[in-house]
Amino acid sequence: MLNNNYKLHLGVKYEMVREDKGVLGFALLWKDYEKLIIVEEYLKLAFDFKKIEETEKFELPYSSYYITEMGKPLFKKFVITNKVITKDNIKNIKLKTISIEDRFRFRKGRTVNIDPFLIDIDQLIIPTTKYRGNRIYLGDGIYIEMELWYHNKSYQPFLWTYLDYKEYIPFFNKVRKKYLLKL
Repeated sequence: MLNNNYKLHLGVKYEMVREDKGVLGFALLWKDYEKLIIVEEYLKLAFDFKKIEETEKFELPYSSYYITEMGKPLFKKFVITNKVITKDNIKNIKLKTISIEDRFRFRKGRTVNIDPFLIDIDQLIIPTTKYRGNRIYLGDGIYIEMELWYHNKSYQPFLWTYLDYKEYIPFFNKVRKKYLLKL
């Protein structure tokens, strides 16, 4: 690697292509809105971003995974930031969000679940600590999974794509058209 703008391959210097970059987003899950506000402000400071788009809050009627830890009702939203990142940053971003979750725990439970993701013109990828057969290990307990890919004029889900990501494909398509094509 020569610098942030160029790579060396077989002795030839070439400019990094656009698909190395994407926009940082977050899937945020919470019970107590006041805790969400505090964590969102902390995230803005930690990652130096502004929100450019977000969904309305919604409930997850088809998932009870977090209820034991966080209580109910639980609400979720997707947040898109103005922070441009490269794919090789996503593991460290996940590790940092885990430490932020830990900082705001109450009685050993998370008050806000923070799932960062990278969205670019071709895909939405999420880092996770949970293993499944389709996930690729990045190191330090973090796996990566492609959640959506762009094909036939829309993001498309996979068999393993979480239902909420599937349901919000129109939102992600809007983000692609409005922001990502300009990167």
